[in-house]
Amino acid sequence: MLNLKRICAVALTGVMMAAVLTGCGGKTSTTSGEKEGKKDVVKVWTFPVEKNYQKTFQEIKNDFESKNKNVKVEVEELSWSEGMKKFDTAINAGTPPDIMFVGPSAKYVQTGLAVSVEDYISKETLADYYANIVDYMKIGGKLYGLPLYMEPHTIGGNKKLLEEAGIDWKKIQKEGWTWEEFKQLAKKGTKKNADGKQQYGLVFHGAGGPSMSSELFDHMIKNNGLPYAVDEKNNYMYTDSKFLETAKFIRSLIDEGIMPKESNQITPAKRMEYLYSEQAMIIGKSMAYYEVVIGDNNEKVKDGKAPAGQKEVEFVLLPEPHGKGQKSVTAGGVDGYSMFKQKNYKGDVSQEEHLKNTANLLVALTSGKAGASAVVLCIPQVTKSGEAMWNDKYTMKAENKAVVDTLFKNFVPPVQCDPAASKKATKIKDEVIIPKYSGLLGGDVTPEQMYDAVKNRAKEEFSK
Repeated sequence: MLNLKRICAVALTGVMMAAVLTGCGGKTSTTSGEKEGKKDVVKVWTFPVEKNYQKTFQEIKNDFESKNKNVKVEVEELSWSEGMKKFDTAINAGTPPDIMFVGPSAKYVQTGLAVSVEDYISKETLADYYANIVDYMKIGGKLYGLPLYMEPHTIGGNKKLLEEAGIDWKKIQKEGWTWEEFKQLAKKGTKKNADGKQQYGLVFHGAGGPSMSSELFDHMIKNNGLPYAVDEKNNYMYTDSKFLETAKFIRSLIDEGIMPKESNQITPAKRMEYLYSEQAMIIGKSMAYYEVVIGDNNEKVKDGKAPAGQKEVEFVLLPEPHGKGQKSVTAGGVDGYSMFKQKNYKGDVSQEEHLKNTANLLVALTSGKAGASAVVLCIPQVTKSGEAMWNDKYTMKAENKAVVDTLFKNFVPPVQCDPAASKKATKIKDEVIIPKYSGLLGGDVTPEQMYDAVKNRAKEEFSK
């Protein structure tokens, strides 16, 4: 997930360090590096996760370095929009950071630089993580990272505007809705607002970087019977006609005025501006954390510190609509840290010792104290140690909490396909689906043209 995350979190203002040695697979005895006075430098690249992440990270960093005086942790904070480009460049050059805030991917595994963490972390330590969540960090059955949180992605709306349109949002929260039901109701929220500006039934970003620009399509195709691009038998699934149905549905939202014509230019930040100015009845993607983000912005509005035209918003989470006859499923998934090695390691300690230290850091970044982020994000813990530490610290509106609980039940379990097939699917997405989808939103590409382009490329890639 690179997903969340990719949310409107408050940007970190300082350089973050990382992590504490708790319950790790490695031993805590003095290492040869410490005896010789050498420092093992472990590099971490991360993102702004939530508004309190800097404080939590600093506390973890201080604890870790006090217990591991032979280890120096260097951390670089990346932007959501440009961070993955930088990481892809680094790993292709053979110089990735030791730990990166990214879920495992077949294309990274095939570089030979992704590290199987089970080689360096004990089974006892891994038992602290809930198994069904850890599965999202596996590729080809091997574990290449550890989760920090499991984040459901959905849509959400302005309670005031929903009720003005006569929409029973409580019923939708409980029963869900189909694509057609969604369109009928969303049209009621498409009108001129009280300020004379155009209000849309739905605003969903179509820009903001490759990992985010196609998220509406990613969500809708999962809710139309195609939860995976590649199934467990390594079959490419997006040649199914449901792909075309999904593209037609999204295009119809623009053609019928429910979404803005410039949707392919709307970034996540711009999407929030639509919400705050009452120009969007419903926005996506949305997360439980928006209750916090929007609540903070409401305080700015009250204090007169928000941009002109912004209003207070009472936010309600909603399930995403699904295709007729299809099961409602939850998009999103797990975000966490993955472990890597460099093509030409040049550290002051042996590479084996370096990898052990890196694994210890990986555990610290994701367990126990690190669970503070899940509390802020209003989502469940991924470890038993985190559950024990943070269980009674949550605060959230009851109706939104009920939606989150339902979304968690509808997560699609990860499919374990061959890494080579997964890499081919990723290539098709990066080189065909994302650019064609942008054209679809902009009106330059028809649903049929997008579908044909994907089928042709799939035939080329999967016939090799």
